[in-house]
Amino acid sequence: MEIVKYLRILKEEEIARRYFVMNSFDGVLVALGVVIAMYLTGIDEPRIVIVSCLGAAIAIAVSGVWSAYAAERAERMKALRELEKHMLKDLEETRIGKRVQMMSFLIALVNGLSPLFISLVLIFPFVISQLGLLPLELAFYSSITLILTTLFLLGVFVAKIGEENLIKSGIKMVLAGIVVGAIIFVLGGLRVV
Repeated sequence: MEIVKYLRILKEEEIARRYFVMNSFDGVLVALGVVIAMYLTGIDEPRIVIVSCLGAAIAIAVSGVWSAYAAERAERMKALRELEKHMLKDLEETRIGKRVQMMSFLIALVNGLSPLFISLVLIFPFVISQLGLLPLELAFYSSITLILTTLFLLGVFVAKIGEENLIKSGIKMVLAGIVVGAIIFVLGGLRVV
């Protein structure tokens, strides 16, 4: 099957790994920002947190798919045009041209969907709270714990790729979350609104 072949190729594309890490990281930090902001403002309905996180995640997903597709396609089409100049023929309808289109699309999906899926996992405690199975306060703490764990695991993933220290890399990613949390707590305490 053609799509399976493209998925195997995608697995080897380092750009897909980079996009996965970068946009997952973005999705995690956005979810963290929304969760902490909701906590600081005293939101007492899990539904509001769910909708806010989903709204942000959907925006990041659409932005990620659109921008990555445009950028990837442009770069790959440029390379295809260079190849066409050397071969003196149009390659757009060939297997090479179709691969350019498909790989651009698949990489765009990785770029856009990774933060969406990660965000869905991170807001799960609020879904449980909405169902009345978990107190809202515990949902906040559970979500933040999931967020910090996800940041750590992203750091481990990056370290495995670069063959670096797994723990150090995980801690570096968690530090980014702590920085975001600290900034939001400081801003939340300013009472500028």
